[in-house]
Amino acid sequence: MQVLRHVVKSRGKIFPNCPDSAHNYRVIMSTPLVSVVISCLNGARWLPNCFASLRKQTIFDRMEVILVDDFSTDGTAELGRKELASFPQARVIQNMKALGYTGGNNVGADAATGEWVCILNDDTQLEPDCLEQLLRATEESKSDAAVPTQVEYELNSKKIVPTAPMGFDIFGRPSWAESDHDLPGRWHPCFMIGGAGFLIRREVWKKLGGFDAAHFMYAEDDDIAWKLWLAGHQGVYVQNAIMHHRLNREWEVKEFTRYLVNRNSLLVILKNAQHVLLLCWLLQVLMLAGESLIMLPVSRSSKFVWNCYVKAVIDCMKMWRHVLKMRRRNRTFRKRSDWWMARRFLRLRMNRWDMVKPFFLKGHRPTVKPAK
Repeated sequence: MQVLRHVVKSRGKIFPNCPDSAHNYRVIMSTPLVSVVISCLNGARWLPNCFASLRKQTIFDRMEVILVDDFSTDGTAELGRKELASFPQARVIQNMKALGYTGGNNVGADAATGEWVCILNDDTQLEPDCLEQLLRATEESKSDAAVPTQVEYELNSKKIVPTAPMGFDIFGRPSWAESDHDLPGRWHPCFMIGGAGFLIRREVWKKLGGFDAAHFMYAEDDDIAWKLWLAGHQGVYVQNAIMHHRLNREWEVKEFTRYLVNRNSLLVILKNAQHVLLLCWLLQVLMLAGESLIMLPVSRSSKFVWNCYVKAVIDCMKMWRHVLKMRRRNRTFRKRSDWWMARRFLRLRMNRWDMVKPFFLKGHRPTVKPAK
């Protein structure tokens, strides 16, 4: 693999093509600016489009791509090696067992050498200047993380999907509304980075400990967002950085998915709340109890409700040793208190309002899918 050319900052700038700052740069042979990490489990059908969009990035010659095959059975690794053979700097890592979304991305980020790490889903496509716009926004805002605007998967689509919540509700879960990002300017601070793709400074990622592997998947982006802000850093939502992401348009409640979401969301509060915000955990448990009573007649399965809700709470409490370990780690970098977080991010709009509204007001019911 050829060594990437990397633009070295001399006075806080990172874009050598800007006429007004071209004299601030010198170009040397060095490490990549951005390491794109893609953890993939049986997502081979989406990878060609993802790689094609990465090839078109305006900073293509300053990035590396790391594909982590999380024990796939669909030829992900072989396809990755073929597709990435022509990239300036790329590698494929094969896990010997499935580590989940969290573990797979941690493996890739550990192998990264860039100044920045971009965590990216396999079923995404980036507009050509997406990474450049994310970098530009972090430079202008003096931020250490950024999340792009998410739109529907088709490249000709301009329909924005509400992401990057601006705060959390009284249950401690991310809260967002379609009007959240109707703000002037190209970027603005947001509470939650994550979702299908985000950019974070690699040294900050390491400082925060990356994703919590115990999550396996789901709510890992909630957790990293909490840690980012607690540590005194900032994440921004970038309006002109566009990422296309495949969406499931059906309203489904899958048993294992709901179990992980519920368990991990509870863990996020126990690990990151300092004192007063621990009340969110209790309120969240009460919310889950109420939701379980609603889902019992909807699912017509007491086993489904037990696994999704009761077991999630019990298993969360069983992880108390892990919670204490994470709280001790957080104390080593915490710079912001619960009071600061509440003043900045606490919102009255509940996390699942968009699910509750059609259920109660229109009588729509979700499709329930028990675990096989």
